[in-house]
Amino acid sequence: MSLYLALGDSITAGYGVGSEFSFPAVYSNFLRRHDPGLRVYNLGVNGLTTQGLLELLLLNHKLRQLVSQASLITITIGSNDLLRLIRNSNQLVNSQRLGVVLGNLPKTLALIGEVLRQLNPRAIIKVGTLYNPLPAGPYAQYYVQVQGVIDSANAIVISWAKRYGFVVVYVDREIRGKESSLIGSDYGHPNAAGYRAISKAFARY
Repeated sequence: MSLYLALGDSITAGYGVGSEFSFPAVYSNFLRRHDPGLRVYNLGVNGLTTQGLLELLLLNHKLRQLVSQASLITITIGSNDLLRLIRNSNQLVNSQRLGVVLGNLPKTLALIGEVLRQLNPRAIIKVGTLYNPLPAGPYAQYYVQVQGVIDSANAIVISWAKRYGFVVVYVDREIRGKESSLIGSDYGHPNAAGYRAISKAFARY
């Protein structure tokens, strides 16, 4: 019997719509058309950072067991690392911390990659890119500034994924240009339609 394990932050947890409408729930419904006995574990954690995911993978025995047994793993991570760059309610990026955050990101991701592949060298692992929600809300004026940071982070995520044989799912491409219809009322997380779009992306790649 196959096992699908969803790891990551609030995008995996389904913040704003509930776990039953999260992208892993919608994606797993698609997968069960071909694998009715599929077991699914959504272990998304709101606010999870790359360091938090690393600690879970190192210290949580049950999680390590699930990773070793999984045939498919999906990951959304990195957005909360970038949120540490927001200096105040004006959404200005703290440029003094930018180098530190982007410098630590590949190091932590590499450690996550090592743990995942040590525990399970065979699983299909799909990693979502980060998206920019700002055009949907009141902070659209900072879109260009924030997009530059996201582009840098996504370059790191894509390089990491390729290094460890992960599949890159370009979530940012699904959201870009459709923010007003796919981003929820908090102007940060997807709405139900947004999560469905993300699930379709994970199914397609």
